[in-house]
Amino acid sequence: MPLTIRRKLLYYYGVFLAISYGIAAVLTGVFISSGLNRLLYSNIADLNDTIVQTLEASDDTDFTYTLNTAKEYTGVDLLVYQNDVIYYSSLPTSAIDLLNASQVSELYKVYRISNDDQYYYFTHSEVKSGEYQVYVLRLEGSIMGDNETIFLMSFIGIVFLAISISLISIFSAKTFALPARVLANYVNNLSFQDKPKRRPVFDISEYEELSIALEKAHTRVYEYSKSEQEFLHNFSHEMKTPLTNIYSYSEALYYGVLSEKEMKDTSLVIMHESEKLKDFINQVLYLGRLDRVGEALIVSRVNLVDVIGDALNSIDIQAKEKGIKLDFRHEQEDVYLFGDAEKLEVALVNLLANAVRYAKTTIIIHLKVTLDKVSITIDDDGIGIDESIRDEIWERYFIGKEGHTGLGLTITKAIIEKHQATISVSDNAMNGARFTIEFTLNKKIVVSL
Repeated sequence: MPLTIRRKLLYYYGVFLAISYGIAAVLTGVFISSGLNRLLYSNIADLNDTIVQTLEASDDTDFTYTLNTAKEYTGVDLLVYQNDVIYYSSLPTSAIDLLNASQVSELYKVYRISNDDQYYYFTHSEVKSGEYQVYVLRLEGSIMGDNETIFLMSFIGIVFLAISISLISIFSAKTFALPARVLANYVNNLSFQDKPKRRPVFDISEYEELSIALEKAHTRVYEYSKSEQEFLHNFSHEMKTPLTNIYSYSEALYYGVLSEKEMKDTSLVIMHESEKLKDFINQVLYLGRLDRVGEALIVSRVNLVDVIGDALNSIDIQAKEKGIKLDFRHEQEDVYLFGDAEKLEVALVNLLANAVRYAKTTIIIHLKVTLDKVSITIDDDGIGIDESIRDEIWERYFIGKEGHTGLGLTITKAIIEKHQATISVSDNAMNGARFTIEFTLNKKIVVSL
């Protein structure tokens, strides 16, 4: 079961806290212990020097009295040798082997020794011109109280730090988990049939970017769903008219109510309507293939002069029937680029068919090459296209001024964009429509495999 953001953050903080606590404990023990020992040995040496200086300044007659006074007021133990013989000892047991002592601080010349299961720290000094060897000993327990207090305070500090980090981790986990829940509720309440809803706003930039992305995604899904419904509506309309005609004329043929000439005319109508249905279905299937990500372009080195010539041949009969002149202008005999010749021809045939539908007398096709671009313009002397609907003409089954609908321009735009090119519409000098296709020569065509 995947962890929630809150649990995951707590887990990470817990691991981080455990590692940090361990490192802090080790470092604290090492550095504090080292620092305290240094301070301890320094204090021992300073205090013992004070006692030795007092003994040095005392009279010989009062030397023993001074030793007793030092023992009483400082709480230290004193061991004094005179000519290698014990002169004075405040230790419970005088038999202490100083040779077994270990030096714990070379800098301060402090030694440590055990006697009767007790540990002493001591220093050694000579007084009275070396007549007396004075050992000032301090019991370990009497000088470790401050150290233990410092260790305890350090431990309390680490515990406080651990509690603080834990509280911060809980607050951080809540801060990160709450926006995730808000986004989850927002997404769960979305529907592709509903209009885009107002997205939640966040102070955290990453969640804000995610919220914006979700809103855009829902808007695209909603618009796609809306266009799909419109497509189904127009699809049924486009199918209904020819099917109704075919059914009506077939019924007339079946009941034999037509003359021989009417029967021939009816058969032509049925054939014509059937051809329209076939072309319509082929367009739908072709557009469906273009919409698929996996629909590949068969890319090769293409001569645009030949492609445009083939497209003109396809539309030539239709143009002649309407008395429209096709004028192809190009400065160069050959213009090459990489593309799918078959699909480019389909796109150009659709544009030319649309121009023939609205042109009055002339259609001009101009192929032009510049330093970094190749452009194809198709001008007609028809009624033109209003600026207010120029973005809509590429939609599926857009209804034109004369009621014409279809998928031709939709298919054309899809093909051109697959070639990393652009297509636009504007006015021309003949007050008709101008379609412009531009290929950027330094762009590579992205081929889906």
